[in-house]
Amino acid sequence: MQQAKSIPLSKPSSHMPPFTPTQARYLSFIHAYITGFGQPPAESEIAEAMRVSAPSVNQMIKTLEKKGLIRRQPGVARTIEVLVPAESLPPWNKKMVRTVYQWMPMAPQAAGEQRDSHGEAGMIYQLKITLLGIEPPIWRQIETPDVTLAELHELIQTAMGWTNSHLHQFEIDGGRYVDEWLLQDDFDDNDAMGYSGVWLSDFINPDQPTLSLRYEYDFGDGWEHSVELEQVKSAAPGVRYPRCTAGARACPPEDVGGIYGYAQCIAALADPEHEEHEQYLEWVGRYDPAAFDLNRTTRALRRGLPGT
Repeated sequence: MQQAKSIPLSKPSSHMPPFTPTQARYLSFIHAYITGFGQPPAESEIAEAMRVSAPSVNQMIKTLEKKGLIRRQPGVARTIEVLVPAESLPPWNKKMVRTVYQWMPMAPQAAGEQRDSHGEAGMIYQLKITLLGIEPPIWRQIETPDVTLAELHELIQTAMGWTNSHLHQFEIDGGRYVDEWLLQDDFDDNDAMGYSGVWLSDFINPDQPTLSLRYEYDFGDGWEHSVELEQVKSAAPGVRYPRCTAGARACPPEDVGGIYGYAQCIAALADPEHEEHEQYLEWVGRYDPAAFDLNRTTRALRRGLPGT
């Protein structure tokens, strides 16, 4: 970091805007990742490589895009394209490791089947997931066997319709639970706990089964969800889990700018005379905020995480 301060701005060509040494490091990592893995990194992977917070990555990506150094498809996961010639970037000499792994989808469980968990065998948790701060509400009701918090993250992502492109955390009973790699010594997240091996049932008293937790996704846009345990019940004969049993409205587009950006996007799309109507139409494409498909959501729950 000390050397970076003394390096002058880079300027690869007369047609490419200059970029700082810090921006060059980001561009170098993204280029190396694409070369090595055949697809752009997720923001969580950039955060780990740069050893910075998620909001810092989110802001840097927006800056690089605004300067014309990268290009993205807004609302689509893993679409970063580096516009700077590779020969103009410093080499990325650090170890290149994927930190967002392919999730093996939870096999649908029929009633009566056994699954390793801490909860009572054969019991199903009915959860209501609501995206906070938006009216009319965007919500899903799902049913699942006992799951780890890592699996619950996957269920929330797929049920809501997110693309697993950003960092996330749980807040439960006053504690914060995050993915393990965030707890590395050189990452400033010391008040959180890793959620490896932590189960949903660890927070539920069988005699008084209640639970309310918060799930935050994309620390830049700040999407907060409430997750409420509605009931614990026996698995129904012949039913396969997990499944979505109810819900309403479509998930917001990724990177739309949080609650206020979403409101602006919806207003612009709904009004052909709006000054940003064409811009949002080109960005988001065909987007119906009222759309929700129950069967498609259940299929998504069983396929697993997107964008990994």
